[in-house]
Amino acid sequence: MTAQSERTGSPRRRRIQGVLMLASLGALAVAALQGVGAAASRSAETTAATSARTCAFELRVGTVLPFTGDLSAYGSNFDVAVRKAIELQNAALRKAGLTRASVRLVGSEDGQTQASASVEAATKLVKVNKANVIIGEMASSATIPMAQSVTIPNNVLLVSPTSSAPQISTLKDKGLVFRAYPSDALQGRVLARAALSKFGRGATLNVGARNDAFGTALQKLFVSEWKRLGGKVGTVLSWNPDQANFDSDAASLVSGDPAGWVIIDFPDTFEKFAPSLVRSGKWRADRTLTIEALRNAETLDKIGQPVVGLSGSAGSAAGGPAGKAFFAYWKRAVKGAKPWTGFEGTAFDAAMTPFLAAVRACSASPGAMKRYMRQISGPPGLKVTFRNLAEGVKAAAAGKDIDYEGAFSPVDFDKNGDIGSALYEVWRYNGNGKIQTLRTFVFRGSS
Repeated sequence: MTAQSERTGSPRRRRIQGVLMLASLGALAVAALQGVGAAASRSAETTAATSARTCAFELRVGTVLPFTGDLSAYGSNFDVAVRKAIELQNAALRKAGLTRASVRLVGSEDGQTQASASVEAATKLVKVNKANVIIGEMASSATIPMAQSVTIPNNVLLVSPTSSAPQISTLKDKGLVFRAYPSDALQGRVLARAALSKFGRGATLNVGARNDAFGTALQKLFVSEWKRLGGKVGTVLSWNPDQANFDSDAASLVSGDPAGWVIIDFPDTFEKFAPSLVRSGKWRADRTLTIEALRNAETLDKIGQPVVGLSGSAGSAAGGPAGKAFFAYWKRAVKGAKPWTGFEGTAFDAAMTPFLAAVRACSASPGAMKRYMRQISGPPGLKVTFRNLAEGVKAAAAGKDIDYEGAFSPVDFDKNGDIGSALYEVWRYNGNGKIQTLRTFVFRGSS
């Protein structure tokens, strides 16, 4: 190649220059596209961060729990569980950068395990304390009138920790009523299965229950399922929980020659009823099945030796994905509470679910929260427990799907506001504060 050809530009040189120019333009195009992608990513991150910063609400929580009455053995621990949940919620909000959102416990009221006191308590919390979510009551006979008279008419969200009457599933509730414990539509089948294992097919059982929304509904469900399984039923009896003496009821319950008994009652009443059964001379605790409410060592220890061998069925916190972690947290963080009952996780989950719904809605309006209660409690989405709560808050505030995994159950609210499944156990009281789990099994709504 001569100097002249280099100056004037040969065809070969012009081809080389063209290739280099195309390569340069391609590189510029790639860089430009990368810049657009990075800008879009930064924009999305900025939008999410802005959403978290501007999400402002105050979730006002009130509790109606049985500090006195038939379920007082549980009330104070449930109150502690709600308070601990709120502590963790506010810490998670701060960690996630939602500095304009907060949760406040505006009041803890005694529902006394009965209707009129619970209605009065809820009225105060809604009208005076301006609560937008109520956690409570434990007993269905208190929760149902409280919902119908107070929370539903006032468009307030209600989450019961343990109310299990099937009637709650079909309340005309505007989508505002939820519960963190399974319906007795499941419990009736569980109890019948336990009876089949304990007494055998075709056995005759006498069945007694407290005369309230919970007791009569579960009694009916058990009797129906027991007969379907080939069992026989002798005496069927209901009693007034408030009566002074139970001797005549005990005499009726032990009449005939049953293979055993099924008793559906609450702790305070059973403390009075059990001595009457013992005085009859015909009753045996080791031939009796009962329910989750009496799975309480403190109550059974008060009665003592006559109830050693008593057994029953109950929903179990072992079914909660965060159950073991929550128990460990309770032992570490809670001081001076009553002995652990195993049901504290229901109150904890009852407080956590509306909180996460509020974050997802970016609003503490009950109407906004109810739209997200199912979405935040089931798949798909990021699995969230109390242990990674800040991460869940951040995701929910950014509009992403999350799946709360509870301390008592997976939760997974269905269309009726019921949890979708639960782990049940058959338990036995061995005396001196010891309750033994004999076996466990999972029940679902379709089981």
